[in-house]
Amino acid sequence: MNFSAPGDGINSEFNREDISETSSRHYPSIESLVNSDSFEEIDSDRDSVADSVVSLGTPPRSRKFLYPKKEYVDHLQPEEVRWFYKKEGDKRWTPFIGYDSLRIECRFRVQQQNGTEDLTEEEVADLDLILVRGGLYEVDVPKRTCRPVYWTGDRSKIMRGTWFYENTWQPVEDGYASQIETEYLGTFLGHRLDEVTVTDKKGPKPVILNIRFTDFYLEWNSAVDVFMFSDTASSRLLRAVGNKIGVQKTGARLQRGYCMEAVMDDKPTDITHLVFVVHGIGQKMDTGHIIRCCLDMRDRLEHVKAKMFPNFEHQVNERAEFLPVEWRSSLKLDGDTVESLTPQRMRGIRVMLNASAMDVLYYTSPLYRSEITHSLENELNRLYDMFCERHPYFEPNGGKVSVVAHSLGCVITYDIITGWNPITFYDQFVSTVIEDEREQAGSSSEVNSELDKAKKRVSELEKLLTDIHDKQHSSASPLKFKVENLFCLGSPLGVFLALRGLRPQGKGTLDHLIPKGACKRLFNVYHPADPVAYRLEPLILKHYSTVKPLVIHRYDSLNKTPYTKMESTAFAAFQGSTEVIDEKCDVSDKDSVDSATSSASKDGSPVRGKISMTKDLEYRLDYQLRDSGGLTSGYIAMVTSHTAYWTNKDIACFILTHLHPRLQDS
Repeated sequence: MNFSAPGDGINSEFNREDISETSSRHYPSIESLVNSDSFEEIDSDRDSVADSVVSLGTPPRSRKFLYPKKEYVDHLQPEEVRWFYKKEGDKRWTPFIGYDSLRIECRFRVQQQNGTEDLTEEEVADLDLILVRGGLYEVDVPKRTCRPVYWTGDRSKIMRGTWFYENTWQPVEDGYASQIETEYLGTFLGHRLDEVTVTDKKGPKPVILNIRFTDFYLEWNSAVDVFMFSDTASSRLLRAVGNKIGVQKTGARLQRGYCMEAVMDDKPTDITHLVFVVHGIGQKMDTGHIIRCCLDMRDRLEHVKAKMFPNFEHQVNERAEFLPVEWRSSLKLDGDTVESLTPQRMRGIRVMLNASAMDVLYYTSPLYRSEITHSLENELNRLYDMFCERHPYFEPNGGKVSVVAHSLGCVITYDIITGWNPITFYDQFVSTVIEDEREQAGSSSEVNSELDKAKKRVSELEKLLTDIHDKQHSSASPLKFKVENLFCLGSPLGVFLALRGLRPQGKGTLDHLIPKGACKRLFNVYHPADPVAYRLEPLILKHYSTVKPLVIHRYDSLNKTPYTKMESTAFAAFQGSTEVIDEKCDVSDKDSVDSATSSASKDGSPVRGKISMTKDLEYRLDYQLRDSGGLTSGYIAMVTSHTAYWTNKDIACFILTHLHPRLQDS
């Protein structure tokens, strides 16, 4: 069993990875306690821990003080024990929040007392699993594991902490801690905690209890004074030299029971908004990539919340949670046909393209499109069922569902929620073929008659299939939930729709693009250098090709203007300046737009003035990240921008403030 001796690289700071656990707590993190000046005084008085917590800013909610004062040594209560988890490769154990730790400890004690001999294997499995870490993970107490509920991998070990290193509050390894606890209770159970051994001798305090292990030993001077000393050969040598020169030996002080009492109200707010994160191309090339991307986005969201909106979730009783959706890995599509056709020359690049860009060709193929859409539909519904089963309050309380999609995932998600029917698209192709044949037939009445019959049959078949499709889509949506918001990141949806024949209607409404019944809001977010991303607004009103997309705020900038109140501006190339566009003017013809866009003096200098446009978009769709500028950075951004959305804090803040609109006002 591995054991970290005192001073073996144990750090007093928690990793930034822990922000997702600490940012939503009711109580200060252990990091703040360890680093606070008042924390050093707990040696003499345990009650000062409670004082230090209150001085760090306890929210105005009634709760028990940490460590109610005890007079006698007794068995540890569940709230004094703290459970931890640690991923493979991590050096530090991360504490579960109080709510999670208490439930794990209670399950542990029940199983210790009653056992599971009379239960079936399935009953044991159901009994052992406890939902933790905001509802995203499950703990298996007997197996000492913590695993994700909605995706694979990312497993952690768990450990029961009873004895702790005082300088870091990391737990002593469970195997050692259990033996230490047994020996401690055997000696001190029932003793007064303030009991001091009286001696006439001067010098070091007498040792009441000594426990030895292979590489270290513990010494008690009283019921609350215990120190751990390394017992390696080098440590013994140093102590021998120290004794000769009069240096007193020093060890690591231990504490029994965790520094913060576990309480049931130390828990996150119930989830009120579920967000599915859908990947685009390339998942076959890097299985599990969307899981890491979702974790990156969640970390940035937690960072933004902790810095810009502390305690927001508890104040308004709202919380959004993000689940990765992996739809590509299970698909077979053409099997290995394309791979067998791939030449050997530059094989690595060709294989990479087959595993990424080929997904676009698959989706545009009539043979594989439905297989891809059904895969995403089934995965979304499966995850939603799993979530509702574990959070039965979600639907009755009016929980909302949104989707964050990337790249090709935006197109597939759009087609699912709008019920786009490719039959019309294929009919247009067949009609074009018929007209081409008619031109070649010339004046042949026989051929023209046959072509008329063919066109009529195609129209009848299209109408029949369209009616069937519309009935199925109207009676039962393929998804088991309504989509509140669709956030498209680096999306080629605009060009897909244009190639399908979608054109501006000149009304300013979005009904021909995305019906309100399908999705309440659509956001098209992109980096200006992203070669895959396209705009959407010119598909609604054509003159919006001259209007700049709204620029996304820096997440940490002060006095942000709400996006609903941001003014629209024209590109300088179209206006001669970047003056504000007056979208509220009622102009009946486009001559005013044409005249305004060409209003310049004869010498070519711009003439400033507002442009009067014929229509208000219903709401803005296109949002652009800030461009760092520069030729070199532009080329670099062209390569990196399409995959950089997940770690961008500005996008995290943008999504957060639209999932919780009241944040824009704060």
